Amino acid sequence: MQFDEARLAGLGDIELFAGLPPEAIAEIEAKVRWHQFAPDEQVFDKQSDTLEVYFVVSGTVRILSYVQPDREVALANVTAGNYFGELAAIDGKERSARVVAIEASLLASVEGPAFMDFMRSHPAVALRVLERFARIIRALDNRVIDLSTLTETQRVLVELVRLAKPDPRRADSFYIADLPNHKEIAAWAGSSRETVAQTIGELARMGVVERRSMSLIVHDWPKLQILARSGIAMSDA
Repeated sequence: MQFDEARLAGLGDIELFAGLPPEAIAEIEAKVRWHQFAPDEQVFDKQSDTLEVYFVVSGTVRILSYVQPDREVALANVTAGNYFGELAAIDGKERSARVVAIEASLLASVEGPAFMDFMRSHPAVALRVLERFARIIRALDNRVIDLSTLTETQRVLVELVRLAKPDPRRADSFYIADLPNHKEIAAWAGSSRETVAQTIGELARMGVVERRSMSLIVHDWPKLQILARSGIAMSDA
């Protein structure tokens, strides 16, 4: 969908507003501003004092934070039909994360006070926001445990396990069809690009995986899972 077409379609496909009458959607649409973002362009930075809530009409943005001053960790991708930025709108405090577009994206934003008024007028929307908070808290609990208890190498292994899918061409085989670059894997794993490169290289030397063009073929799926869970050094495996 082109940007002009997406903007013309409005907010009808935003999941938060599903089931609302057309007049309610028109009410919030009348208050939004529209924004186009190029890949890698920042929407807002951590600790900025903006309060807008953003709706992703097309494209994808990524929410990022820091585990160290020079190392970002990816928290979530927000795809078309979803929203972000509601935390600052609700408590009026500075942003808790940085958000960048990872592909060309069209966003609509509404000022925080207007969003709060809309939730008060439409309790079903407020309940959906609460349910989303619950899902986020549960997911972040797991991320905190991973970041605090797993080594960098383990976190890279866990991310490779998460990315791997069954290979439809080979029974009982797994692969990553389009392996992300080392920077992206490092962001999700909370590690460095060097650790990603070393880990994949060591897995290849062990015969667990094999690079083929843009893909990563997993030759020993059980061993990859064991390495991700066990925490033993791969050189000892």
